Amino acid sequence: MSITQHHLTRVLGVICYVTSTLYLIEAFFPSNILKITYSILCALLLFSSIFYLTTINRLIVTLLLTVGTIGFILESGGFYVATLAFGENVNLLSLFLLIPIIGTFMSTAGYLSALKDQVQSRQKKAGQHPYRLSFILTATMSTLLNFGSMAIVKRIADESFTSYRNQALTLTIMRAFATSMLWSPYFVNVGLVLVLFDVAWFSIGGYGLLLATIYIAICIIMFKQIHFADDPVIETKTADQIPTNSSSIKAFLAFCFVLISFSFLLDYLLPVKMLTVVTMLAVVLPLFWAIFTKILRPFIHDVVEQVESSFIRLKNELAIFISAGYLGMAMALTDVGSYLSAMLFQVSFGSVFIISLLLVILATLLAQIGIHPVIIVIGIGSALSPDQFGVSPEYLALLILIAWTVSTQISPFSGQVLMAAKLMNQPARVIIKQNVWFISIIGVTLTTCIYLLHLLNWL
Repeated sequence: MSITQHHLTRVLGVICYVTSTLYLIEAFFPSNILKITYSILCALLLFSSIFYLTTINRLIVTLLLTVGTIGFILESGGFYVATLAFGENVNLLSLFLLIPIIGTFMSTAGYLSALKDQVQSRQKKAGQHPYRLSFILTATMSTLLNFGSMAIVKRIADESFTSYRNQALTLTIMRAFATSMLWSPYFVNVGLVLVLFDVAWFSIGGYGLLLATIYIAICIIMFKQIHFADDPVIETKTADQIPTNSSSIKAFLAFCFVLISFSFLLDYLLPVKMLTVVTMLAVVLPLFWAIFTKILRPFIHDVVEQVESSFIRLKNELAIFISAGYLGMAMALTDVGSYLSAMLFQVSFGSVFIISLLLVILATLLAQIGIHPVIIVIGIGSALSPDQFGVSPEYLALLILIAWTVSTQISPFSGQVLMAAKLMNQPARVIIKQNVWFISIIGVTLTTCIYLLHLLNWL
């Protein structure tokens, strides 16, 4: 990348965060001027990202924009509405951009290093349980740190455990990561369904945790089925005893407790959705905590580096989210939703269970050819009518979460599969082959679970 391109991507990174900041301000102080401004900035980011995308993503984005534009023209949406459509998914972009600030703060404050030291100290006293401990760490840390949790836990494992199978451990971490996708309000898919179906987190959060519990049980049962063709046991020397910084661990736990507590409290008190609340807290709480703990300068330095690299790091997500939002708003002007709902209803013979399985299967198949789950969710989810299927919006929201979780566990284009492939230094197909039977059981079991809740009129 040339010096000029480097400067350009840094500027675009700053624009990403300016856009997210304008969205947060507009969420609390509604303004048409702010809304049109961040929508224009989203359009700028979208068209800038096209030059940096892979061929397949460029084709997908072009197709989404073309179909969306045709929709606006046919429905006489108008230039103003079409412009606002570019900012339709700015809330998801903001979640994707700003939540990582939490991880940046934890790293700057030394919390992650202290956690690693604590793990090393504990495994010396209590014995080694690399797979179980890695699963627990990922399932809990991913709630706040998203993809970053996988790399962090893998690094902790590499430096803490003296005997484990690398590929089996990495797959365990990847499966644990998906636990949070079923319930955590800090995940983009959860935020998306809350907005898409206009439901509150409190109306689906408990059910999401139930699904996550069942998912964990299946992971435990199927752990012994993990078998890679070439996955020798890695033996390392026992590291020297490391003194644990108990004050940092306590501060880490305190920070997490305050963050999660404020998320639920403000969601209850404020007239904005959980997605907006957690996005705002991801900025405000680390900033105040850094001031209070007197690490503001290094924290700001690390955040600036994160901001400047954000565009080139998240260019694919930016392009997909913005173009999918544009298409979704265009589809909302048409009658495609009723046609799609009617078609699915006929194909499934009116069975809610068959419709549910079809949606999970469809999402999984489309993910195999590189169609991002956000496109599937917005394209399918926004077109479905809960009333026509005789289910609640909460049911469809949970179904979409299941479809997203399943599809990303086996897609060669999903973030966690690519991350796991990189961590175990193996091609994505090795992970996919290992996960086919696993996600089949997960998909059917979790779908059956919410269907039973529907039959009992609990959902």
